[in-house]
Amino acid sequence: MTKKKKKKSGSIAIPFLLTFLISLIVIGGIAMIIYDKIDKDDSSLLTMVNEAGTLSEEDNHTVMLILDLSDSVDIPDESSEDNEDYQDDEYYEDDETYDWEETGEDVEEVYPEPYTFIVMRSTPVDKQILFMGIPSNMLVGSDNKRAEDVYVSSGAAGISQSIEYTLGIEIDRYAVFDSESFKKACNILGGVSYAVPKGIAGVPESDSEQYLSPEQIEKIISYGGYSGGEIQRISTASAIVTAMMNQTSGVRIAENLDNTFETLINMIKSDISAIDYNDKKYAIKFMLKYSDPSDSESRSTRAKFITPYGNEAESNFVADNYFAEDIKIYFDETKTDDNNSNAESQETQKNE
Repeated sequence: MTKKKKKKSGSIAIPFLLTFLISLIVIGGIAMIIYDKIDKDDSSLLTMVNEAGTLSEEDNHTVMLILDLSDSVDIPDESSEDNEDYQDDEYYEDDETYDWEETGEDVEEVYPEPYTFIVMRSTPVDKQILFMGIPSNMLVGSDNKRAEDVYVSSGAAGISQSIEYTLGIEIDRYAVFDSESFKKACNILGGVSYAVPKGIAGVPESDSEQYLSPEQIEKIISYGGYSGGEIQRISTASAIVTAMMNQTSGVRIAENLDNTFETLINMIKSDISAIDYNDKKYAIKFMLKYSDPSDSESRSTRAKFITPYGNEAESNFVADNYFAEDIKIYFDETKTDDNNSNAESQETQKNE
């Protein structure tokens, strides 16, 4: 009888194990190469931290925004008025008569307004921002002084308290921008496209929207020659700031908000602290990010503006009593039941 040869079990197991081990080495090596390549990319292997937050009415806040150009614009000295008699021989000789008709009409020089006051009301739960311009000649406070005079004598805190008294609102913080910090903020937001009022030196006239540089934005906001006076100027200023906020990318601003805060807070005068920012930053980022339109070609409606109405009295502006009543809807902390339930239910998570 022919004996069948028994197959050695080791002859199969050993090659199999070797093949398995070699496969692990090859696959592992490829994985390490890929891992090493990814690790060199700054945009990868980031620690993903889930940041959760809840929105409520406590996130609502009001900030007094002030553009102070007093150090960068020429302000005429009102105490030294031109003498209309012109009796000095330096200007006229005895045998000559000055002919006004030869030179045409006397053109009044337009000076920039040194101060611009805008109250910003943010309600993150509604994803809304309101800008309310305050005319520099508006009578505010218990003493009924002009807003610009109160600011000059009492600073940002003083003008904030006076506006609180007159309009019955609460202003939480203030931020004072000079020319440099204002232009920096405009650059961060990305400028604005706006239909410019005619007759402003240094800004091309156009019947349609045109892109404005930070320098041009500052000129339009501070222009002191509007036919409608100070109320038109502050309305225009509020409209431009509103348009700039609606045209910017909320997602982009939200993602860089930490760096933006650190940059601007060192350039401005403000009572906003790092603690204030940390308390509100989630709500602010939410408001910016989720108020972008779904259509990239459309503009956001996150911001709007209002302008005080009232009467001019001897070059001073007096706000109508009904105006303070009208704005309570924006500044009153008591919301409707629908808004309350919406605030309690709005919980989001985002990756930073």
